[in-house]
Amino acid sequence: MISHWYDPEGGAAAGPGTIARALRDRGHEVHVVTGFPHYPGGTVFPGYRIGPYQRETLDGVTVHRSAIYPSHDSRRANRAANYLSFAASGAFNAVTRLPRMDAGLVYSTPATAAIPGMALRALRGVPYVAWIQDLWPQTVTSSGFIGGGSTGRTERVLHRFCDAVYRGASTIAVTSPGMRRLVEDRGVDPGKIEFVPNWADEASFAPVTATADLRVELGPFRPFTAMYAGNFGELQGLHTVVDAAAVLRDEPSIGFVLVGGGSVEQRLRSRVAGLGLDNVRFVAAQPFARMSEVLAAGDVQLISQKDVLLSRSTLPSKVQANLAAGRPVIGAVAGDAAEVITTSGAGYVCAPEEPLALAAAVRKMASLGAGERAAMGAAGRGYYQEHFSERVVGDHLSLLLAGASHRLVSR
Repeated sequence: MISHWYDPEGGAAAGPGTIARALRDRGHEVHVVTGFPHYPGGTVFPGYRIGPYQRETLDGVTVHRSAIYPSHDSRRANRAANYLSFAASGAFNAVTRLPRMDAGLVYSTPATAAIPGMALRALRGVPYVAWIQDLWPQTVTSSGFIGGGSTGRTERVLHRFCDAVYRGASTIAVTSPGMRRLVEDRGVDPGKIEFVPNWADEASFAPVTATADLRVELGPFRPFTAMYAGNFGELQGLHTVVDAAAVLRDEPSIGFVLVGGGSVEQRLRSRVAGLGLDNVRFVAAQPFARMSEVLAAGDVQLISQKDVLLSRSTLPSKVQANLAAGRPVIGAVAGDAAEVITTSGAGYVCAPEEPLALAAAVRKMASLGAGERAAMGAAGRGYYQEHFSERVVGDHLSLLLAGASHRLVSR
């Protein structure tokens, strides 16, 4: 497995560890090529020191760490150095350090994580499955990562790179139906594309009862609390949450809590201060192991995205995490994410980047009884188990990897 992110990184970077352990549990010998942990703060974790190579074993998975420029801020040069440093060092270590491999799994976010997989295929004949988490170049253009006069030129280069990744992959796994359509529009054979949604870390996201002590620790909370927990990034459109809080500022029973951090955190804090809002609280990112309890401390969980075409064709992992935790949700989203929330019965949907609509949805959710909200959470949990669970998706992914190896042998 090749991933830019890996344990002990948590939050939005926790997925690769969950996947590696699921493959381990299905009898595979799993090796992970990754960088040194530094997400989300951009600072290398205690106990690690960046060097050319480090090998360790975590939970029965062999981890091969490669040099990386640690950064997760919004500056383009720093982020590019972060992506490309791992792509280069990871490719070298993958080719020179790994034992015999039957197949590779590229966890594709950022897209440059595919470079070690492409090197393995070219130099050692190892087939790879590309599991596309974020579509490039759409993700970087929508997030504002590139801009100005360089946008067109950079987009063309990234398009050519992504086409090469797709051509080289034995299978392209996509995480949403809309993503399948966008990949097909690039001219990729539809028979090469598989829908493989993400699942949640089921040890960290499960239905629990909120504890009074945790609410006191994270609080003070208002009688009804709408919580967002996750990455504060450009594509999350969290300005909508702040503006919805401004609409509801005179309703003393309703409050908002934003748990986490990210590249737009300071902007959000400045906006809250500038509007003089006392109904919005910021809480630092919490340990991944206690996320079930953290989510349970909110009366409803918020899922927010910017209103861009790309967001309509993606299914953010936050959807699965909240469904797995059995929490009622309000999605200020459109497209695939809105479809899942509506179909599952887990909560309400409103248009993205519409503060008045989000405020109305929060007010409506607050008017329900606790039992009605619990029923929504239970419906979402049932939908998750049927469509997104590790049992269902992990088996599918395992078969895809075995099939990639078999096709290479058959040739």
